[in-house]
Amino acid sequence: MKRLLTLLTVLFVFSGIAFAQEEGDFYDDGYIYEQNGAGDQFIKVDLSANFPLNFKKKLYVGGGFSIGYYRFLNNLLAVGGEVSPTYNVSIGKKSLITVPITFGVLFQPTINKFEFPMGVSLGITSSTFENTFTYFPSFTAKAYAGAFYRINDSWSAGINSSFIWIAQWMKDSSESYHGLFAAAGISMRYHF
Repeated sequence: MKRLLTLLTVLFVFSGIAFAQEEGDFYDDGYIYEQNGAGDQFIKVDLSANFPLNFKKKLYVGGGFSIGYYRFLNNLLAVGGEVSPTYNVSIGKKSLITVPITFGVLFQPTINKFEFPMGVSLGITSSTFENTFTYFPSFTAKAYAGAFYRINDSWSAGINSSFIWIAQWMKDSSESYHGLFAAAGISMRYHF
């Protein structure tokens, strides 16, 4: 009987060794880590140069910044809005200040730690030209794209570009104007 118990104990110990996991084996539950998922959010801040496109060299290149908030619906699509004040100076040293407020949708594919947001948004703009002319609200459409590097779970940095159309419709259609601007700059985003 002692031999049988000794034999069973030895078999039990060696069976544990035989079925033990090798180094590097792990449990795979099928979960795939994604940088962005439904409910993820970010706040972004942009600094950019503002290029007037259809002002026949009557406006110089200006500057602007943007503050925005977006929330992901899934790992690719987000909705949100932003405020993007800009400043340009005319050849007569008068300032044009525009403050677009837009809401839209963002499509963002990712490759490893690189993110490529592309989006469109619509909204309104307040335009002021040297305190002599103010137009509110102007219809505004914006298309934008960028490239970002995800530094860690909370921060990403990158470059961005946008095309902005600001329409000013007057009662006399000959006085209506469509301002076209392009912007390019740098961005930081805080993800949470």
